[in-house]
Amino acid sequence: MAKEYNYDIGCVPSTFWFGFVGSNILVPIIALLSGIKVKPDREFLKAEGPIIVIANHESFLDPMVTSRLTHGRKVNFVCGEFLFRKHFWGHVFKLGGAIPKKQFAVDTSAVKAMMKVMKRNGVLVIYPEATRHVDGHTTDRFDDGVAKFAKKAGASIYVQHIHGAYLTIPRWCSRLRIRRGRISSEFVRVITREEISSMTVEELDREIKSSIDYDENEWARQSGIRFGSKKLAEGLNNIAYRCPCCDVSFALKWDGNNSIICDKCKTAYEYHPDGTITYKDKAFDLHKWTEWEKKRIEEGSITAFSSECEVFREKDQFTFEKVDEGTFLISNGEIHFLGSEEIRYNTSRLRGMVCKYGSNIEIYDSKGGLTRFVLPGDKIFMIQQMSELSHE
Repeated sequence: MAKEYNYDIGCVPSTFWFGFVGSNILVPIIALLSGIKVKPDREFLKAEGPIIVIANHESFLDPMVTSRLTHGRKVNFVCGEFLFRKHFWGHVFKLGGAIPKKQFAVDTSAVKAMMKVMKRNGVLVIYPEATRHVDGHTTDRFDDGVAKFAKKAGASIYVQHIHGAYLTIPRWCSRLRIRRGRISSEFVRVITREEISSMTVEELDREIKSSIDYDENEWARQSGIRFGSKKLAEGLNNIAYRCPCCDVSFALKWDGNNSIICDKCKTAYEYHPDGTITYKDKAFDLHKWTEWEKKRIEEGSITAFSSECEVFREKDQFTFEKVDEGTFLISNGEIHFLGSEEIRYNTSRLRGMVCKYGSNIEIYDSKGGLTRFVLPGDKIFMIQQMSELSHE
């Protein structure tokens, strides 16, 4: 919005924006359209605060799922600062009690706002993975910040599992295409404040990561729930970039329906409504595929990669502008861009990397500067894997 507004970040969420508009209008509509079938947890509604709710991060639908599970209590969501880049929605989110947090950095303003919620015995919702699932499996690549904060705040932790949101809107599909199925959720673990006080930070961090661990592909196979669409495999080759049959990268292409086909060996990989992928007489899933791709990089099958790209930088909080174009190279733990200017990053010193599969990579340097690199969409996941593996 154009005029300045003095936000009280971490305040009790607005009854109008959080309750009437959000919980009672927007969330039920989105739940109906996307197949969210979640009822409030009655034991949670009776529990005394302060409480931290943590959940696996499957899709953009996750806050709506959590809102249904916690419906009846006002909660403050901790969200990545990038979600507030749009003027109107940033305004609405803040009035609804959301707390913007800078990614890949200690954000003292956000921590103060979060502690404000804890001191009034409120409820915080945190997605500690900080990024949506790539292949349907949780990641433990997050630090012990939640564990440290919970001990300091004297809070209990409710661990939520979300089922079906990943298969409804998989991150690898660059279009917002809903696959109709059913999304459910429940609390799978309560870590009481008494338990937390008796644990070290290291012990609590391990318990959090163990409790949040989840595989959507396995859940879909066991539950028998299916997620339907006429174009199930759209965007799958953004993640499944390497052919298991001929071991060639970037030859896989979407067939317009439910399969991706290798241009080199002509093998077809069919993606099924439960996340299973079949070819010839074999069956596996995307998580197993990405683990195999990762192993091939570890074995040295790819040591360097280059591609033409465009470079964009933040003009202000809300917009990016193109500043250059040239060649993007990753090799030996270094990312190197050469255009009218030269940019170098040591991957072990990056503050963070955010990938929009099928579109771009945003890199936060060690000083917090943000640069967006627009590259061919099916190359982005491999670059991310190479960057992560170079400093493990």
